[in-house]
Amino acid sequence: MQLQIIRLVVWPKKESITPRIVKFEPGVVNVITGASRTGKSAIIPIIDYCLGSGECSIPIDTIRDNASWYGIQVRTAIEDLLICRRVPQGNTVSSDFFLVRGSVDEIPTKIEANERLDSIKHILNGISGVPYLGLGSDDENNGFQGRLSFRDLMAFCFQSQDIVANQNVLFYKMHSYEHREKLKNWFPYILGAENFEILVARNKLAETERHLNRLRREYEKAKVISENWLSNLQSNLKLAEEYGLLEQEIRENASTDELVDVAKDLLDRNPSKIQTTVKNIDSSNKEFERLEAIERTLSIEIATAKKKLSDIGRLKSGLMDYGNSVRRRRDRLHISEWVKSMASTDGQPCPTCGSLDHKNSGEEVGKIASAFLQLENDARRVSEVPTSFAREEEKWRTELARLLEHRRILQDRVDLLVARDKEAQAQFQRRQSMFIFIGQFRTHFEYFTKLNNTGDLLAEIKKLEAELKELSRIADIRGVQQRLENATHVVSGLILAYLQTLDLEEKYQKVAPRFDVKDLSIKVLSNENNWHYLGEVGSASNWVSFHIALMCALQEFLLGLKNSPVPSFVIFDQPSQVYFPRRSKGGALSGDEMDPKFQSDEDSAAVRKMFSTLSACIKKQKGMWQAIVLDHADSEVYGDVDGVHEAEEWRNGLKLIPVEWL
Repeated sequence: MQLQIIRLVVWPKKESITPRIVKFEPGVVNVITGASRTGKSAIIPIIDYCLGSGECSIPIDTIRDNASWYGIQVRTAIEDLLICRRVPQGNTVSSDFFLVRGSVDEIPTKIEANERLDSIKHILNGISGVPYLGLGSDDENNGFQGRLSFRDLMAFCFQSQDIVANQNVLFYKMHSYEHREKLKNWFPYILGAENFEILVARNKLAETERHLNRLRREYEKAKVISENWLSNLQSNLKLAEEYGLLEQEIRENASTDELVDVAKDLLDRNPSKIQTTVKNIDSSNKEFERLEAIERTLSIEIATAKKKLSDIGRLKSGLMDYGNSVRRRRDRLHISEWVKSMASTDGQPCPTCGSLDHKNSGEEVGKIASAFLQLENDARRVSEVPTSFAREEEKWRTELARLLEHRRILQDRVDLLVARDKEAQAQFQRRQSMFIFIGQFRTHFEYFTKLNNTGDLLAEIKKLEAELKELSRIADIRGVQQRLENATHVVSGLILAYLQTLDLEEKYQKVAPRFDVKDLSIKVLSNENNWHYLGEVGSASNWVSFHIALMCALQEFLLGLKNSPVPSFVIFDQPSQVYFPRRSKGGALSGDEMDPKFQSDEDSAAVRKMFSTLSACIKKQKGMWQAIVLDHADSEVYGDVDGVHEAEEWRNGLKLIPVEWL
C-alpha cells in the first residue's frame, strides 16, 4: 500500500500563532536530528494518534499543553490526505477529526472538526484494501480471528525507542497479547500466502461444515427412528386387525413396503370415524353409538352458547366504558346551559360577533344552545346500555344451563348402561382404546413418513459435501502453509542480505536467520548448530541490526506483492542509542549529556551503516517506501550518504514545540 508522510503539523492553542510544520520527502531516508528533550520521540505517537489510535502516547505537559490539534499529510497512490485530530482532554482521546482529501498547498491556520474517529478508520481501511471479513467467521469482531484493520498494520510502521533494539519484541505494540495473537493469525494473508478468495472460502467452509454435520446427525437420527418404527409395524397392524380396522389379513412374510402401504391405506380411510360392523356389536353397542352421536352434538351446541355469552359480555363492557366516558364529558361541560347563560345577560356584547348593536343575538344564541342540547340528549341515550343486551344475555345463560343439564343426564344414561351390561362396558373400553391406538398410530406414521423422506435430505448432504470439497480445494490449507513457508524463507534470505551491510557479529552474517511468524520472532544458528531466539543473542548492537534488516526485508517483500495492505513507511526512533555511553547516576543533565556523542569512530561508522542500509533498500525499491529516522546522530555521520534527507535539526533552541508557544 502506497502511503508516505509528507508533513507533520501541530496547531497551537493561541490562534495568533501559525502552526508548526515539519516537512518530509517521499521515497528517501528522512532524518530529524537533535538533542534530548526536543520532542523527537513524540513524532511516532503523534503520527499514530492521527492515524486513528484508540489511545494516546503523546508526551504530556509541554507537547500537549501548548497544542490544540495534531495533523499529518500523507500521500497515497490515489490522493493526498490531510488528517488532523484534536488534542486529548486529560486521559480521554478525542474523536474529533479534520480531513481534507486532495492536494493541500497551504496548511490552514484554523480548523474545525468535520469527521469522527469511526469515519477515519473506515477511510483508512478502504485505502489499505483490508478484507471486510474475519478468519473463518462472518463476525468481524471475533477476537483474534476478527477482521484485519488498518490499525493492526501499524505494527510494521513504527520502531519506537523501546522496540528498535529490543531482543524479545520485533513489532510495535506487540507487548499486548491481543495485538500479537491477531497479527500472528493474519500473517499468512499479509505475506501473500492467502488471498481474498481463500478468506471467503474459509468463511464459507466453516459454515458449510457446521450445516453438513447438522444434516448428517439428522439423517442418522431419522434412520434409527425409522428402523425402530418399522420393526414394530407388523405388531401394530396385527393390533389394528384385532380392532377390526383392516379389511384384509396381514401375511406373516409381508415385506416392509407392503406393510407401509397397508398402514397408509388404513389411515387414508379415516378410521377416526370407523363404524363397527353389525355382526360385532349388540344392542348395547348400538345404544353407545347413538349416545356418543348425541354427546358430540351437545358439545358443539355448548361451545356455541359459551361463545355467544363471551361476545355479549365483551360488547356490553365496551359500551359501558364508552357510555361512562360520554357521560363524564357531558356532565363536565354542560355546553347548552353555558350558551344560554351568555344569551340571557343584558347589556353585554354579542357572544358570537362582539357587537352591542346585534338585535337578534339572543335568538341566534338560543338556536346554538338548542343544538348543543340536542347533542347532549343524544349522548345521554348512547351512554345507557340498551335493555336488549340483558334479555339476550339471560337467554343464552338459560340455554347454556339447559344444554349442560342435558349432557349430565346423557352421561348418567351412559354410566347406567355400562354398569348394567358388562359386555357393553368391555366394548366401550375397547372402543376407547381403539381410538387412542389410532391417534398414536397416525402420529407415528406421519413422523415416520417425514423422517423416512431422506431423499431430499440425502440430496442436500451430497450437495454440501460437493460444496465442501470445492471450498477445501480453494482454501488449500496445505498450499497456504507451503506458500507461507516459502514467503518466510524469502524474507529470511532478505534479512541475511541486509545484515551484510550492518554492524553485526560476522557469524550471524553467514547463515540466514529464521523468521518465525508463529511466535513473531527471529531465530539464529549458534556455533553448535542449534537454533536460538534473538533474545539469547548478546549485544544490543546485534539486536538493532536485526530489527533494521527485518524492516527492510519486509518492505522489499511486501512491495513485491500485488496488493499489500501494509503502509510503505517505517519510522525508527533513536536506533543509534546502543552506541552512546551510559549516563552517570544522579545529578542534572548537562548540555553535553542532552546531546551525546559517539565514543569512537567505530561507533560512528556503525551508525552510518544503518543509514546506508536503509537508503540502499529504498533505492532498490525505487523510492516506493519511506524511512524516517529520529536520532542524535547528525550530518557528520550521514551527511554524505546518498538518499538521506535531513528534514530538520533540533538544536540551539529549535524543538518540536517552539519556545514562543510556551
